[in-house]
Amino acid sequence: MFINFSRIIAWMFKSFDIAWDTKLLEKLEKDGTRFVMIIKKHWIYSILISWRILFVIVIACANVWLLIFSQTNPDTITISVAILLSINVLWWLVVVVIYIRRFRHIQGNKPYVEDIYFAIAKSKLSDSAFVNFFNQTVLLLIILFSLTIFTVFTSISSLLFSGDSHFSFGFINAVLLIIQLGLFYGYLGSMINQEMDFKVVIPGQILFYNQLGVFGDSQSMNSEKIKTINSKHAGLFGAFINYGNIVVLTEGDQASNGQMTMDYVGDPLNTVKEIQRVLERDFESMEKKVNLLLQKFRTQIGIENIDTPENKERLREFVKNNDVMLQNIFKTGDAETKQEVRELYILLQ
Repeated sequence: MFINFSRIIAWMFKSFDIAWDTKLLEKLEKDGTRFVMIIKKHWIYSILISWRILFVIVIACANVWLLIFSQTNPDTITISVAILLSINVLWWLVVVVIYIRRFRHIQGNKPYVEDIYFAIAKSKLSDSAFVNFFNQTVLLLIILFSLTIFTVFTSISSLLFSGDSHFSFGFINAVLLIIQLGLFYGYLGSMINQEMDFKVVIPGQILFYNQLGVFGDSQSMNSEKIKTINSKHAGLFGAFINYGNIVVLTEGDQASNGQMTMDYVGDPLNTVKEIQRVLERDFESMEKKVNLLLQKFRTQIGIENIDTPENKERLREFVKNNDVMLQNIFKTGDAETKQEVRELYILLQ
């Protein structure tokens, strides 16, 4: 339906790839990784930066008022510009709301350890939602840019060729439209950070990927080099919504060298515990949860515990041949059962 601007930009700038997280997960899956922990910014981030949308709406209302009511008899072109500007802003508002809802539905309120197949599927859904948001936002930016150029051109022309006394209104309109352009672009850049900045935790390693506009960079930290992982809520509001920041420090860290920060992370305190469990392969507590799962579904699975190497090998073979059944248990189970299924995959890694 829309021009795929994301593909065009990815072709122009090789460091811009909305599907990079999916490609990384697929590579990890081919390398034998069975579980991952994907960390992205909490959905509240997109809400907190949405003050730009409010300013755009206010400025657009001022533009429309100047276009329609600053003249006694506005011509057809002026009315058309006002209508097009109104549609542009309302369309953008709908696009933003739809994307934030989809992002929240896909990513949830906090990161968690998950089977890599589910992670890949979730990543593809997230990529699709953002591509749709990105393409529509760029299209609306182009329309807004065209309206701005037209307004500037007509304002200057009316002053030079007809001495129009309404030049000041046209100039104010042009300035307001330029401000809208800046707010549009700034919001898109922030949403790029929300979608395309991510961290992947696998046994023994944390992978960081950061995107700034069309430029991206990646880093990795090996678990043996990590000194501490600290977390804190982002003030009273962060404690209420349950999001905050996580700081990973490496050995020999001085003056913030070797420090990596994860900002706007959902449930930061428990996320740190999950990160450490993944890095350190905390199998003992996992075994307890897996045994609970095996007790619940002993009729279907036929193995009551994973306390012996023989049972663990039997369970590994069962998972290999009955992956679809376990995925269905995960999809239809409650939160506790889902966590136990995750622990099962982690334990058999």
